[in-house]
Amino acid sequence: MILDDVSVDCVIFGFDGTSLKVLLHQINRKVLQQTLPSEITEEQISRLYDHHPGMLDETLWNLFAAHVPVDQDLDAFALDLVRRAIGLKNVYLQQIEAFGAAKRVPYTRVITVGYYALINPAYHDLRKSAIAKTLQWFNVTELPPLCFDHAEIIRKGLEKLRWEAMYQPVGFHLLPEKFTLTEFQTLYEVLLNKKLDTRNFRKKISKMNLLIDTNEKQKNVAHRAAKLYQFDMANYNRLKKEGLNFRIE
Repeated sequence: MILDDVSVDCVIFGFDGTSLKVLLHQINRKVLQQTLPSEITEEQISRLYDHHPGMLDETLWNLFAAHVPVDQDLDAFALDLVRRAIGLKNVYLQQIEAFGAAKRVPYTRVITVGYYALINPAYHDLRKSAIAKTLQWFNVTELPPLCFDHAEIIRKGLEKLRWEAMYQPVGFHLLPEKFTLTEFQTLYEVLLNKKLDTRNFRKKISKMNLLIDTNEKQKNVAHRAAKLYQFDMANYNRLKKEGLNFRIE
């Protein structure tokens, strides 16, 4: 059985090297019904989806969302929803907040708990989604028409991501496993929405001692190949216990 009045909405962010993206999808009723839990009744399906704007208007796009089963914890369900949405299990997931405006869903009362997930689009094959037929990455500054209050959930998710990126190394979840310092700086300029002084940025990062020199360089690039680095999570966890102040501005 699922809860009619409680749902989870997931904002999936990705970084393509130059801009921050959000993954959206359009609802296909046939695919949707194939992925609903067996416990859901025909009456619930009718009540929750017959008047869903995404079912009635093919121009609308949606976050990945679903009503919560009565026997699942929110965080575990959100992780499972992301897994079914993009085919990846180990993703960084963070709760945003609850969205409870009385008329956020015009035809029924639904309180949703928003989450955001961070992935690198290069590692994701859109064809692996089990719950959507049409998926597309959109720039966070150029969103298409959206259902319900999904634009507000994205905005709030972006606010929280930007705040957390200043004080925690969450941005590394958006980068390839091996990256250049320029890619790293570009990511944080996008996340913080500001230009960073290259010399000061690299000096600050170097002092944190959080990057591993892979002794490798870029391949098949038109310009001079840059060195590749990896994030040292083990050292970060150790330094954090010792009082490391991770702050990027």
